[in-house]
Amino acid sequence: MALANRRRKHVDKGLKEYGGPPISLLVMRGLGAVLSVLAVLGFPGAVTASPASKPDGFVPGEVVVRFAPGTTTAARAELAGLLGAKIVERLPLSGLVRVRLEPGMSIEAAAAAFERQPGVRYAEPNHRYRLFATPNDLDSDLWALNNTGQSVNGVTGTPDADIDAPEAWDVRTDSSPVTVAVVDTGVDYTHSDLTANIWTNDDPVGGGDNDGNGYVDDLHGYDFRNGDSDPMDDEDHGTHVSGTIGARGNNGLGVTGVGWQAKIMALKACCDADGSFPEASIVQSFYYACANGAKVVNGSFGGSGFSQAILDSINACPNTLFVFAAGNEALNNDGPLRAYPCSYVAQNIVCVAASTSSDTRAPFSNYGVTSVDLAAPGDNILSTIPGNSYAYFDGTSMAAPHVAGAAALVLAERPALTTAELKRALLLSAEAKSSLTGLVATGARLNVRQAFTQEVAAPAGLAAQSTSPSYGRWSNVAQAVVTWGGASDTSGIDGYSYAWSPDPTFSPDESKDVEENVTSNSATLSDGRQWFHLRVRDGVGNWTDAIHLGPFMVDSFPPVRPTLSSPTHRAGVASTDKTVEINWITLGDSLSGLDGYSIAWGHQPLVTVDETKELEEGVVRATSPALQPGAWWFGIRARDNAGNWTDAAVLGPFVITGTAPVCTVPRLRGLSLAVAKRTLAKRGCALGRVSRAYSRRVARGRIVGQKRAPGLRLRRGAKVAVTVSKGRRRK
Repeated sequence: MALANRRRKHVDKGLKEYGGPPISLLVMRGLGAVLSVLAVLGFPGAVTASPASKPDGFVPGEVVVRFAPGTTTAARAELAGLLGAKIVERLPLSGLVRVRLEPGMSIEAAAAAFERQPGVRYAEPNHRYRLFATPNDLDSDLWALNNTGQSVNGVTGTPDADIDAPEAWDVRTDSSPVTVAVVDTGVDYTHSDLTANIWTNDDPVGGGDNDGNGYVDDLHGYDFRNGDSDPMDDEDHGTHVSGTIGARGNNGLGVTGVGWQAKIMALKACCDADGSFPEASIVQSFYYACANGAKVVNGSFGGSGFSQAILDSINACPNTLFVFAAGNEALNNDGPLRAYPCSYVAQNIVCVAASTSSDTRAPFSNYGVTSVDLAAPGDNILSTIPGNSYAYFDGTSMAAPHVAGAAALVLAERPALTTAELKRALLLSAEAKSSLTGLVATGARLNVRQAFTQEVAAPAGLAAQSTSPSYGRWSNVAQAVVTWGGASDTSGIDGYSYAWSPDPTFSPDESKDVEENVTSNSATLSDGRQWFHLRVRDGVGNWTDAIHLGPFMVDSFPPVRPTLSSPTHRAGVASTDKTVEINWITLGDSLSGLDGYSIAWGHQPLVTVDETKELEEGVVRATSPALQPGAWWFGIRARDNAGNWTDAAVLGPFVITGTAPVCTVPRLRGLSLAVAKRTLAKRGCALGRVSRAYSRRVARGRIVGQKRAPGLRLRRGAKVAVTVSKGRRRK
């Protein structure tokens, strides 16, 4: 092979993260290339100080803002203006814009100010990301595709520490039915080893948008960094990545990619003057890739800045597999310093660590047993670079395209696979390595040949049921029992993962909790609504989606006792009125709600109130039957929908006598003389002198006034004089 040998020098720069520990960066510069392992320097929370933010981790003077649906363009512009900013670009996600700030304005303060405004979903710095790669000396062996134990730069490899590419090529070499988008520094689409495998759009150069996708002359992709239709690589990195994915095979030139015939979409998102990816360019690239048919996206870049906009753009494209590099800091991505986008939690992301020709983790590679999925060759990787040249690079940037290329080849061979099934095929078929156990989720390294035949169908028929008192209705019994069964699979059943949660859509993780012979679970539940979630795994590691059983509704506390009062009688004061009216108020029940009351009258302060519901929860008063003379107490208990009863609330004594012991003057206005006489007698009083007078307001024959004021307590038999209305005076 006629391969040009380029040498690059390592420059180890120690940079200190703003507000955090030092981060060691391997930065490679030369011939216009900027290839580094970690880019984004994180910053603390929003500040109110006015000095401009340091630009190390994001684009100076810019933020990315996502507005809520329904916010008009005019309202967005007006809000930006009020905050001293200007919207300079609409980004593809609905409501997402790039905003330029006034000189000297704090990025953190501006983002915080935007987020405080109604109609703003979130605002964040326009993060920068960098390439995860380091070039090395040229060598002629493609050990990552076929390792026979050959020596690479003086290091003897381990036979078969490769991805079994030749074995896969015995089945299929053509991945061109699947478009792979390379979001990077661009691609040298004129490279002799790539040009036949470059994606070509139905938009020939001529100044028009012939395909109607919103971009003019985007023949092979787009340059979102410079805003033009020419995604030519001027940094080496994207071309190197592309060669690993799909350099032309069997053409007598240089190298071959994982797919001999491929379809590579060039999307240039890098680089700024310092070699970083702006967040806005990444979002645009992801949207373009999905909108134009890419089923696999390779992202060999990253940084420590979490971006909601980038995560949203990934979630907006669920039918595309995103393959990301884990990072080259030799750090645990499960720890506090995480590399993104590798560490985003999404079902369509695969995060890749780098392995060596000895089938071990590359010393520079990040790892993480929960955040990094598998390893792939990333050390001394030979591939294409611009100018019809070739070079060896190291990095997780080089590992990711092995997985992206494998994904395209597998999907071309198995076009019916969903994105989730494609991901499972890659992860479940990876070769387990003791050197990777505890470092990546699978403990394994990519094997493309095994992915061709990997079973990806999850078990079918799983069902769960329960007869617990709390299933589907409120109960004060906290013990719940669930049973399940029915799952079947050609590879057998290998266990279950389950969880109890107040979230009805929660999904248990893929860690087996019980073996396949266990088919029930009992739990003591806390108060509230909870659901049981269950997944089953087959013999080769495929997990079903979760099934959900619930709600289980537990309320173990009774309602608050009612507060009692009587509008007709005073406790402890004798009365001849034999019917007592009782009112009550209650604070209800915060969980299961009120379900009614039981009431009783008794001659003792400890009134016995049983647990038989007599009144519904909407009733707030009761009137006694005619009580016999003596002391009476009223008792009430409230019940909630879970069956919990309060203790009895009691009011009394109500002293009932045959005759009134005193005269308590009633209010007589508006009563007839006959009714007034009976009312007075009932209160221990008597009717006194009756006089008459004209009245415009009180009907003839009705009492218009009384000499003794209502409420006075007089001696028994005291007389109350009244005035009776003669009606209106006639003219």
